[in-house]
Amino acid sequence: MEATMSGERTGPHVLLGCAQPRVVERLTEILETWRCVVEVAAAGSTALARLDEPAPPAIAMLDMDLHSPGGVEIVWEVTRRQEQRRSWLMLMSQEPGTERMRAALECGCDDFLRLPADPLELKIRLRVAERVRGLMMQVEKQTAELRYQSTHDGLTGLWNREALLCLVFQETDRVQRMKTDLCLMLLDLDEFSRINHDYGYEAGDSVLTGLSNRFRRQLRSYDLIGRCGEDEFLLALPGCGCENAAALAERIRETILGRPFAVGSEATTLTASFGIASSRGRSPLVVLREAERALAEAKLAGKNCVRCYGPKETRAEDGFLPAAAVGRKAG
Repeated sequence: MEATMSGERTGPHVLLGCAQPRVVERLTEILETWRCVVEVAAAGSTALARLDEPAPPAIAMLDMDLHSPGGVEIVWEVTRRQEQRRSWLMLMSQEPGTERMRAALECGCDDFLRLPADPLELKIRLRVAERVRGLMMQVEKQTAELRYQSTHDGLTGLWNREALLCLVFQETDRVQRMKTDLCLMLLDLDEFSRINHDYGYEAGDSVLTGLSNRFRRQLRSYDLIGRCGEDEFLLALPGCGCENAAALAERIRETILGRPFAVGSEATTLTASFGIASSRGRSPLVVLREAERALAEAKLAGKNCVRCYGPKETRAEDGFLPAAAVGRKAG
């Protein structure tokens, strides 16, 4: 049952798919007595369009004699279009013969009402519909929460490593078809253990949470980012070559890491080392290993810097390019 603004309880939102004026009038009278919100659709196409909306009525009572399409066809179509039905679908008929009952059963409706409706019977059916829908919504919510927990890092809310790699494989397939760029960037915070040691793990968690929020505000909506270790993050950057990815890494160093993070009553800044590799449609596991090698080179070069792994024909002798050299070497 839904709550009104005044706190009074009201019945569910019911869609009446029926073109018979007397039936509509009688059912509306009964439903409104129970404080239901009643919406009437005299054409099958109108009822189907309403049920296809993101927020359809909770219950749809569909006359089997409705036209263009009929009630049975509407149920079939809604079931085909929606992986998870959003409305309780009740068919009704004044002549429920054997064939009609079989059709109602086979199309997958949730309930069947014989017309003219007995008010007590209808009330019982609506109560059952509300209770079942409530349980289904609870299960869906719990399923969504479990799905989120299995794909996201519990502290930062970013993708976890396994989920992000699956997305990177999908993105690699896309860039192969579209022949566009894709770069992987590994970001490892320099001496992050110092924060945990000096201020405690709670402060370290607060810094990581704040960092993830900054990422969300600064990165593009279609960039992918996940937490791959305690203080290591992986970014997948569609449409970015190494030069653009290196420029983004420099902006991250300045705009995201350059601003102080609150730790208790104090503030501290962070630095990070970056390793970048270009996909060019190759296996993400191969590209990730190249990004890891570039990250290791950034650490050896003194940390707080960006290194790009370049192809043989464009890279320096050691196989790595400083960020400032990417455009020049590649050109």
